[in-house]
Amino acid sequence: MNPVIVINAYNRPASLKRLLMSLKLSQLETGIDIIFSLEYNAHTDVVAQVKNFEWAYGEKTIIQQPSKQGLIGHFMFCGSLTEKYGAIIYLEDDLFLGPNFYAYAKKILAEYGEEERLAGFSLNALWFNGYLHLPFKPIEDGNPNFFLQVPWYQGQIYTPAQWAHFKNWYNNYKGVNHALQIHPIFNNYQLTDDWFPVKTQYLIETGKYYCFPRAAQCVNFGDAGTHFKNNTNFFQTELSLGFNTHAAYASFDESIAVYDSFFELSPERLKRLAPHMATVDVELDLNGTKDFKKMRAEYVLTPIATSRAVAKYGYEMRPQELNIVYEVPGNHFHLARVKDMVGSPRSAAHFYTQFFYHNRFKLTRKQRFNIFLKK
Repeated sequence: MNPVIVINAYNRPASLKRLLMSLKLSQLETGIDIIFSLEYNAHTDVVAQVKNFEWAYGEKTIIQQPSKQGLIGHFMFCGSLTEKYGAIIYLEDDLFLGPNFYAYAKKILAEYGEEERLAGFSLNALWFNGYLHLPFKPIEDGNPNFFLQVPWYQGQIYTPAQWAHFKNWYNNYKGVNHALQIHPIFNNYQLTDDWFPVKTQYLIETGKYYCFPRAAQCVNFGDAGTHFKNNTNFFQTELSLGFNTHAAYASFDESIAVYDSFFELSPERLKRLAPHMATVDVELDLNGTKDFKKMRAEYVLTPIATSRAVAKYGYEMRPQELNIVYEVPGNHFHLARVKDMVGSPRSAAHFYTQFFYHNRFKLTRKQRFNIFLKK
């Protein structure tokens, strides 16, 4: 079945115009319905654009909200449209679609739509670690997708089963679960603030993931709005202009690139690549952002230095997990007992800031010239 396209809009007519332009430029087929959900008291230009938008591929429905929905309310309303319409592609107005976004959505639903460990799909290729504000590069396992416990909002795809499971959990939500290994940035949020922290907790508690493409099928312009007072291009990444419908997709169990909510590779997946770690009860903290007190494994792999490390690894290869896989010698990553690390600093952001912004980017003019010439 063709997933329904759902667009919510409020007071950014220029953003909506850009999104609709990219939609018109996309490669679509007949039999695709589109639904516009307009926030209460939406901008008059937004309403006019939606009413005048010509849609030749299927039925166009406009829902004008009778009362203020807010960020969470509108998200929950749009997601609940799965109950009536089946699978949806949920778009916010500051997105820009690639020409093959719809073909990708159909393909990904066919490949993974029945996988119970997935809570949703993203059209956007998440390229950065939001806790460190540094690049994130998932391990390359030959699969066109990777899996991450982050409920990314830049182009979402949901099946009815995925949404129903989340909605049932949400209806019984009791507040922040401080016993979870969840990033402290989420400890003080309010339920009325945003749905993102709530759904992050949902993914951790239920052991579910989002599926991400390695090549973005939509990008985000970061227009000023609820989250940002000013425009930002931080979220921009490369937009895919092509899509191979015949590409082979590995199952969730076969995939190596499976990451938790801290952007840490699954220990079980690491052990497939690193036989020397096979018998070690270990949790990964290669980014240095986890709380040692909440770890349940006996050992941890971390950049936090300790004199009690039982093994050490360098930081030469990328992505960083390969330094463990290939046992690169060095003194950057430490394998130590968790009990020996409790009380140590939890953040190693300065290690990565130094690496990316000093070792890699702060080069002399001669060094940059030699790199350009491949010398």
